[in-house]
Amino acid sequence: MKYLIQTINGKVKHDFSFTLLESIEFQNWIRNDKSFEVCFTDDPTMPNYIPIGSVEFVSKYISDYYGLVPKPKNIPIELIGKNWTGRTVINGTEKDIIGEKFVKSNDKIKSFTEICSTAPEGNYQISDLIDIESEWRAFVYEGKLVGLQNYSGEFDIFPNVDKIKAMIGAYKTQPIAFTLDVGICNNDTVIIEVHDFFSCGLYGFAEHKILPFMFSKWFYSFVGVNW
Repeated sequence: MKYLIQTINGKVKHDFSFTLLESIEFQNWIRNDKSFEVCFTDDPTMPNYIPIGSVEFVSKYISDYYGLVPKPKNIPIELIGKNWTGRTVINGTEKDIIGEKFVKSNDKIKSFTEICSTAPEGNYQISDLIDIESEWRAFVYEGKLVGLQNYSGEFDIFPNVDKIKAMIGAYKTQPIAFTLDVGICNNDTVIIEVHDFFSCGLYGFAEHKILPFMFSKWFYSFVGVNW
């Protein structure tokens, strides 16, 4: 497998890229060969690689070579119920924002994300506001929880792992690798959002035995190429 890792002015900048490089070194060591290769570039213009970098970098690569555009996962439809969210969440347009809400684009990754009562024309996920004491990122691969890292708030307020596993089980249309962000609110573990497994902060997750495959299998699955 060949990974095309983004550099900025010739330097690797993203935490997931650094960790992936360590994982590739580990994989090549245990295999005693060079099954995993790496190339570095500021510009994603080399075909037949697995792109690793910013959302813009990976999205451009997928668009240029496969004609596809990754869209936000936000909270998948299977997990919009209040038992998972702890709040009212709907999918709608700017016309459905009534009062101050947390509003996030359903059209484009890293696009409009605001606490607001009005928004430009578009498709959005609209959520009631809640107070979150601690936020955690769950890492999921082939339907299994493989890691859990605190990324905001109190690190000693732990989520309900059984409930996270139940969320994973309820998410029937899940990709082969993804992250599931959860928060603790009023002693309940609630979903914040889901991300496809690319261009996402690892926050210390470094499972070298599977990390390269999480990136590669998500990519091949998304673009529809057998690996």
